Amino acid sequence: MTPREQARRIVDYEARRDAAGHLKVYHLPSGDGGGTKEVAGINDRYHPETLALIELLLAEGKYREAEDAAAEHIERYTDPVAMLSEVPAIQFALRDAAFNRGPTGAVKILQDALGLPADGLAGPKTKAALHDAELDPTALLERIREARERYERRTRDETSRFWAGLSNRWDRQHADSLSMLG
Repeated sequence: MTPREQARRIVDYEARRDAAGHLKVYHLPSGDGGGTKEVAGINDRYHPETLALIELLLAEGKYREAEDAAAEHIERYTDPVAMLSEVPAIQFALRDAAFNRGPTGAVKILQDALGLPADGLAGPKTKAALHDAELDPTALLERIREARERYERRTRDETSRFWAGLSNRWDRQHADSLSMLG
């Protein structure tokens, strides 16, 4: 799966769609942390310029262009973390974590999965440990899935109204990454 295909998969994970299947603006519930609105997870708190562009494209009925803009943004935003690995399944796990928790959060998740101190900086120790762990990508993907949950537990748990959605997301991404291993 190419980086753009990975980004399009994330768009599909995140997107709210109208009856015709087009992206639509979603007004976020309080406590979400992403601001007040989003399209395909691209929100007005962290990605306001891109959201404004996508909203304009949608208002003009340029649905394909809006999808492309969302995928391009997600790809570009998550590339620095995803490109730490040469294994597409691992890239996708890192890309999805980076889109949800930012690049630094994704590196911390990776470092936790590798058993390293989580400082959020992908230095030589992180890169070397990742290279070694990629020898068993299935095991590494499992550890990344577990590390995503541990990362989230710093601020919430099953009592959060967002927990079920987050857990489902991690499971879906994990299954999709495993399917990429063949």
